[in-house]
Amino acid sequence: MKIYGLIPLRKGSIRLKNKNFLKVLNKPLYKYATNEALKSKFINKLFISTDSNKVKMKHKKLSVISRSKASSTRYASTEMVIEEFLKKYKCDYLVLIQATNPFLKTQYIDKAIKKLISNNRKFDTLLSAVKNQHFIWKKNRNDCIFPKNYNFKKRPRTQDSKLEEYSENGAFYIFNTIAFLKNKNRLHGNITYFEMPKESIFEVDDKEDLRIIKKLLRK
Repeated sequence: MKIYGLIPLRKGSIRLKNKNFLKVLNKPLYKYATNEALKSKFINKLFISTDSNKVKMKHKKLSVISRSKASSTRYASTEMVIEEFLKKYKCDYLVLIQATNPFLKTQYIDKAIKKLISNNRKFDTLLSAVKNQHFIWKKNRNDCIFPKNYNFKKRPRTQDSKLEEYSENGAFYIFNTIAFLKNKNRLHGNITYFEMPKESIFEVDDKEDLRIIKKLLRK
């Protein structure tokens, strides 16, 4: 079985310029996830698909490849990058890794791959997530809010609540490549999850995220 890892890196970003290459505690952001993925015992080869010349890493398992102009625009979807990649590189499963989450660890990747592969008749796709234990409210057009996941008239204690909810943390996704090419979506079929620690809910999208993440990484 052939398992590849793919890290899309685009040099441009809207809210935080060149966020993938920003120094976070004296190390470029993209190197956090890349270094952990390279240590995976299940990923046969890791690819960084980029339109930048700032990727300065060398490893026997790592290949830095160019992404097309079409898949490098601000409007291009990650699915476009994946499809472009799979047309050139054949594998059975792909681990899509997003460099904006520096809390990724090798053990999470390997345990998640093992979970999906060993249950491949039950699940088609896996995503990384953080368990949600918060009471969620949604706003309507009149600026009123209403509860989405609990009854405030019978408010439970947080520790007694039985919320079976998870939030995507954007760290990684694992899927069968044949099914992806059929569905054109990283998420399809029966979807399962791999739970990561609470702090991993933060990924770098703006300056506030970056400030919080730096504090967490210093601990």
